[in-house]
Parts: sequence; C-alpha cells; structure tokens
Amino acid sequence: MRSVHPISTIWHAALPRLVLLAAAVLLSPRLGAAPYEHGVFWQVQAPNGALSHLLGTLHAPDVRLSRLPAPVLQAMAESHQVATELVSDEVSAHRFRRAMMMREPKLPQILGAEDFERVESLLARSGVRFSARPRMKPWAALLVIAQPAGAAGPSMDEAVLTHAREAGKPVRPLESIEEQIASFEGVPHESQVRLLRHASRFPQQFQASVEPLIRAYIAGNLAEMFRINESVLDNAPELRHDNADFLGSVLYSRNRRFVERLEPLLREGGLFAAFGALHLFGDRGVLSLLERRGFRLRRVAR
Repeated sequence: MRSVHPISTIWHAALPRLVLLAAAVLLSPRLGAAPYEHGVFWQVQAPNGALSHLLGTLHAPDVRLSRLPAPVLQAMAESHQVATELVSDEVSAHRFRRAMMMREPKLPQILGAEDFERVESLLARSGVRFSARPRMKPWAALLVIAQPAGAAGPSMDEAVLTHAREAGKPVRPLESIEEQIASFEGVPHESQVRLLRHASRFPQQFQASVEPLIRAYIAGNLAEMFRINESVLDNAPELRHDNADFLGSVLYSRNRRFVERLEPLLREGGLFAAFGALHLFGDRGVLSLLERRGFRLRRVAR
C-alpha cells in the first residue's frame, strides 16, 4: 500500500493527512452552544504568568494550509520548544502500518461479500496492494477510505515540523505511537465495522465534506467544522452511538492525555504546540480543560 505515516502532526505526527483528517470527518457530536467555537491559534498564560502558544491544525495536504501565517511563524520562532501529537520517524511509521493489519485475511468474513467488495474497491483506489486489502483491520480500512481523493503534498503539521527542525527547536511528542494505536484499537469492534460499512456505501459524502471543512478551518470556525462533520452521518442516525464510541476513544481520551502532557510544559513557558484543531473545541476540548486548571486563554489573529 502507499506509505502511511503515523499521526504526527492525525489525524501528530504522522498519519497527519490520513488519520487526522479522517478523524475530523468522523468526529461529530450533536451541537448545541459550546465553549471555544471559534479560533485555531491561542496564547496561553499559565497561573505563574508564563506564556505559550497553541495552534490547532488541519491535516489536509493543501497549499492554503501548509503556508503558515506570519503570526504563527513568529510565535514558533520565539518559542523554546515545539510539541506535536507525534514526532514521526520510520520506526513509528512501521509500527503503525503493522498495527493496521490482521494476521489472517479476515476482513471479507467480517464484512460479508457485498460490503467487502465495496471496501476493497475503495482501498484499491487508495493504493492499497491486493494482498493487504483483506487483512486490514476495520478501523484501518476506515481511515484509508476516508482519505481525501488525490491527497498529495505536505500537510500543515508537516510544515510545522519542518519549520521547527530548520530553526533547531527541540520537538517533543504529546503521545507515543503505541498510545495512538491503542486509541484506534479502543473503538469497539462492532462500531468500527458499522462505521466502515457506512463509509464504503457513501464515500462521496466524505469527499464532499473536505473542501467545506478546509474553508471552515481557514475561517477559524470550529463549530462549523463540527457541523460539516456531523452531516456525514445525517442519513444514518443509527450510527450515533458508534460515532460516540469513536469520539470517546480517538478524541476525548486523547484530549485528556494532551492536557496532562501539556500542563508542565505550559508552566515552563515558551512552548509552541500544534495538534488537530478539533481537539480545541467544546467543553471536553483541550482549551476548556486547561481553563479549568487555571490557565488563561486569548485568541490570536492569524
């Protein structure tokens, strides 16, 4: 199959463009009024007065995103260290690819012939080799077929890592590749299967959501991003529980992990942290969790 990186920068390092954009498309609870509905770039003041910055990213390979705005570059230049979801390397990429596969070709049996035929066709279109298609775990196949068609070029997360490394900044991960894998493995198997079946039956819905999602991100509108995401399941209300399972394991549990790892770094100050924008949103998002711990947050214009 084509090279698949672990989230680095997802969707996070590394599966940036694959996992995190797929997660963005899949993660969509029902919206009411929610805290932190707008803003993807934030100054954070620790209780001791130390200042840092948080950038919410979108892991799509799009030139509009990979050209980092001047205020972002300035904040990164003034930082002492950079934190991303993961820091990608060949070892972690290899571990993630291995974790995506079952030992035996069981996916046709899990899905049934008709659904597997659809999934296999989409996997083939994404460049997954023939022998690997029936061995993919349901969550892994879901991530691959949710990838934007024709995705190519650097993502925003990769641009952040490139700038940080060129500037000689220390870069540290907010989670390990094993923790990231565990978040996907933690989605109940039946929920994985039902979400995969739906995605294979309505792939056009995922593709149609990508451009509106990018535009909402550029506008800094997190609430609109969630509204767009929610529309992917408008024709399948029976999957809300499965989507909640996905959210709990891949978004909310990781939000808590990120905050635990971020807090001591933010108290030191001089941190520039970048991770998926949807981790910022709502009362269970990173910003709300930090606010409850006494941090003060100010939205910064890009």
